This record gives sequence, structure tokens and C-alpha cells, in this order.
Amino acid sequence: MNKLAMRRRTVNSPTGAVALSIIAMVICLASACQQAKQEVSGSYHNPYGVRVDRAGVVNRVSIGKEGRPTDHVVRPLPRGSRSMAEFARDKRPAKPATTSKISPVLQEWVKTRKGDSEIEVIINFSEDRRIPLMPTLPANQEREQRDTARAAAIRRLQSQRQRAQSDLCKALRKYGAFEVVEHFWLVNAVVAKLRLETVQSLGRAPQVIYMQPVKGGEKPPRVDAGPDDDDVDDARRLIVSDPYFNLGLTQPWIGIMDTGVRETHTLFTSPDRIAWMRDCVNGGPNGNDSSQPNFDPTDFFWNHGTSTAAIISGNNNLGNIRRGVTAVRLDSWQIYTAAGLDSAAAVRALQLGVAAFDRVLVGELQANEAEDGAIATAADNAYDAGAIIVSANGNFGPGASTVRSPAIAHKVLGVGNFTTDGQNQVASQGRGPATDGRWKPDIQTPTSSQTASNASDTALQVFTGTSGATPYAAGAAMLARNWLHRFGTYDNGQTYAFMILYGQNPWPYDQTSGAGRLSMAVNGWAWWGKYVITNGASIDIPINVTAGKKDFDAAIWWPETAAQNHNDVDVHLIDPGGTERAKGYSAAGVFERAKVAGTLSPGTWTLRIRGFWVRTGAQVVYMAAHVRN
Repeated sequence: MNKLAMRRRTVNSPTGAVALSIIAMVICLASACQQAKQEVSGSYHNPYGVRVDRAGVVNRVSIGKEGRPTDHVVRPLPRGSRSMAEFARDKRPAKPATTSKISPVLQEWVKTRKGDSEIEVIINFSEDRRIPLMPTLPANQEREQRDTARAAAIRRLQSQRQRAQSDLCKALRKYGAFEVVEHFWLVNAVVAKLRLETVQSLGRAPQVIYMQPVKGGEKPPRVDAGPDDDDVDDARRLIVSDPYFNLGLTQPWIGIMDTGVRETHTLFTSPDRIAWMRDCVNGGPNGNDSSQPNFDPTDFFWNHGTSTAAIISGNNNLGNIRRGVTAVRLDSWQIYTAAGLDSAAAVRALQLGVAAFDRVLVGELQANEAEDGAIATAADNAYDAGAIIVSANGNFGPGASTVRSPAIAHKVLGVGNFTTDGQNQVASQGRGPATDGRWKPDIQTPTSSQTASNASDTALQVFTGTSGATPYAAGAAMLARNWLHRFGTYDNGQTYAFMILYGQNPWPYDQTSGAGRLSMAVNGWAWWGKYVITNGASIDIPINVTAGKKDFDAAIWWPETAAQNHNDVDVHLIDPGGTERAKGYSAAGVFERAKVAGTLSPGTWTLRIRGFWVRTGAQVVYMAAHVRN
């Protein structure tokens, strides 16, 4: 009997039909398993067809002393650039620490307050969906319009979240009574009212990954003013941002999650630097409902956000020495009350910043939560939506594991600090490691410079702590993002790789400085690209170095989630003779940084990205490199 006749006979018989159904089911399951295996960690969920970078190409551009780029070339990786090899397992990632589902502040309340006390908490659930890369804003639309594709995507996600969260909350009431007062869409979390005695029983629910109070009393991340009072231009000189500022990289918006802004300060008017002022505590779902009690988006109490805004984007009305790092317009998302941080307002601010097309979101907060907390999770999800997140490491050092949230998160650039005057390490800066051993901070920038105060429209103050450093990192990130955008580079992960490249601390790293003090690349050649690395694989990227060049710097960065297995990826720099000259080879963290200092041998160098231990099977990795003239 031929195969076709056998197939017909099988289908026409009842038992054959059942057998065929089973075979089809097995094939479908095998196909689904294969698809799951092929899913690449760090890739975007892109149902709206947003433009993303092409993987497997190498960008190259010349950068002059003034930051002006020329000779941009894009080439695919050459054939034979990929290889597989067995590696000696001579290093191991850090063992994750055991963490509680209940935040430190909430644990203290459980111990010291009456069980029948009614409180508001944020309950963070395990994620049940991927956040999509959000549609961009077309040139013919205004972001205030309700009919943008991004607004429609957010409404769709809001509806899905609310239905799923409502069903989940009904099922979880067997662990104790609680009332949901707010649903979030950027993160799978709700704000709930409950009695304090319910916290521990609710924490036993497997779907609950973290709980924290809405108002835990955390203050903004600044310290008492010290003796340093250098001007903003001194700090700009240290991070080498002016060459990029001079290129006119002014679009679109940066969002500041802080204490509000005194928008009438002369550093923000004529030309105007403030776009939106929103009160995420008392302003309703959109932060702009002025009819709500206590509505006030200004910097009314802490005298903090005004300084942040001025360093990022203050104009030159008080001279070049006070001018900010960028000329980008700012959205102010106020997240503090007079008593301290409102964690629900911080999540709202992240949601509103994503909805408002803010390309960089600046976290001026030091929330006392783990990487599973609602703010850290929402920050990671904001990255998935297309934003760059830069946040203060906090000021609870010098002990280990004192980094605060959202800087603790995987897809957030945590910022440490050193003094503008003397470039001395600040003892109070929060340190890593994060709970799972990752390096924190990611980079460092200067602090304690003199900038705007909310005391009057011309007042100044010395802005200290990691608060005073974070706006310099945020401004540099926006300039880097806009610079890359000129060459058709769209992925926010590529900006992260450049920020690590700008750090001046190659491997081995420490938990005080991470990739080191930021200095933007000028006067040389830059290369960058996006690649997919698999376990045991190497990708060799040829870097042509002509005579007279020096200082080969390279960095890689890759996006991970808190729930996934950690992937260990390395970078190696190999000279034209085949000798390895430098590497980034740590087991922990989501970045690597390598450097060959001094005069370089002319010829074709190799930048090797190596999948030392890619436990998820495949991982998106972003590369950036620079050679000085």
C-alpha cells in the first residue's frame, strides 16, 4: 500500500481519526515548544510594528572634537563572524539572596502597629502579559490628542489589565478582605485598602510577588549641602556633554519624577523649558485635575525638582555657567507630599511619562523596595514600552546592598556620584549589589553643583547627593539617544550601551562605581550594533584601526527581566595579531566594559561578544565601541 492510500485509510477510520488528532496535537505542542525555545530574551514585543533596529549590522561613524559626526557607514556582519565553542566554566554568577514579599517599611509596620489599622498598599502581582513597544508620535499629530495610536494602545492595555486584575482580586479574597481603589496598566499591580493584619496572609498567595505601603515616608535622594559649590558648566565639562549640546539635539521630551518645579524660575522662561506640570499625587488619573483637593504641581515643599530640572535643561539667562546639559523641554511629574514619597504616584508618573512620549524618564527617588517592587517593575516595563530610565542610586551608603529603587531594577541606569570639585567619591552613595548580584550603580556623574532653587525666580542652591548627579546622567542619555537617532538607530537599549561605554571603569568593576565616571565620547571613531547571542556562541565584529589611533573602549548591555534566568555575556578585544588585549568578564550584571589603553597597532581588531552562559537560549545584546584619534 502506498503512503497516500495508507493516509486515506487512516483518516477514514474512526480510530485512525483519533490517532491523527493525537499526532496533530503532538506536532502542535512540539512546534510551540520550538517557538518558545527560539524566543529571544530582551527582544521587543512589537504588535504595532514600531520601527526597531536591524540586528546583525555594524554602524560606524567619525566623531570630531566638537562632537560633529561624519562618514556614517552601515555594514552587515561578515560571513563567518559567528562560531560555537565550549567554554571552561571558570566563573559563576552570584547566588540571589532570599527576599521577602513584604517591603521593609511594611514589615516594620506589621511589628509595631495595631493589626486593625487600615492602610493603603500596592500589591504587585506576577506578570501575565508582555508590555508592547508603544507606537511613536507621527509628525502630523500632537501628543495631547486622544486619537493617537499610543493612546489607543494604552486604553486597550488598561481594559485588559482591569478585567484580569478584577478577576484575580476576587480569587485572592480568601486570603483576607481588601478593597481595590486603583488599577495600574504599566505594571500588574493595584492599590488596595486593607487592615494591617491582612498583609501576612495575603503575602502567602502565590500570585502576589510584592507588597509595599503607598506612603512609606521616603525622602528625595539629596543630602545636606556640603562645601562644594561648583557651577553647572564645571560638571558639564567633566561629562563632556557640550559638544553634543552644540549639535542642537533638542527633541522630544524628558520626564522628571520629582517634587515638582518652580516653572517661573528664570532658568525655565524665555526660552521656555517646561512643557507639562502634573501633580501625580493629587491631580487625578492624568495628574492635571486642578479641582482635586491639595492639587499643586509646584516644588512647594522639598526644594528639589527645581534643581533637577535646571541641571537637565536650564537656559542661559544666568549665564553659560548655569546652563543645563540639554535644551530639551521637560515634563514635571510630581510624586511627593510634604511627608515624603507617594509610591502609587511614582507608578502613575511612569505611566503618564510613557503615555506622554517622554523619551527619558528621570527617577529622583530612593524607594525602599526590592527589585520585585511595583516601582522597579513599572520602570522595567517602561523600558519595554520604549523609554530610557535613569534613576538615583540613593544615599544610604556606604554599606553594601544599599541601592534603592528604581535604580535597583534591571532595565534602569542606576546613578552614583562624586563631587564636582575634586572628583571625590561621596560616602553616602548607595552601593550594590542588587538582590541577585548585579552591579549598581551602572555609572557615576558629578554632584554638588550650584543651580536653581525654588526660593525665588533667581535663587540658587548647591544640589547634593545622588539627586545632584542623576540629572547629569539623564541629560547625557537624552543627548546620546538623539545623536543615535540621527543615524536611524531607534532601540533604547542602544543608548544604554553607549552610557556604559561613556563610563571610564573597565572590568573588573566594583559596587561603588560600576562602569565608572561618565565622559561622553568625542574625537575618534564609534561603532555600534544590536546582536542576538546564543549559549556557547561568539560573534566577532571587525574593527578597522588606522595608524596613530589610541584607547580602544568597548561596552555591551543587555535587557533582562527580574523573573528570567540571568544570562552571562562577555566582551573581548583582540588585536590584529590574534592576542586578546582586554575583556569584560564578570559573572554578575547586565553590562560589560573593556579597554585597551594607549597607542593601538594598526589593522583589523576583533570585538568579540561571547555567550558564556545564556541560560534562556538566546539574548539581545547591544554593543558600543570607540577609538580615539
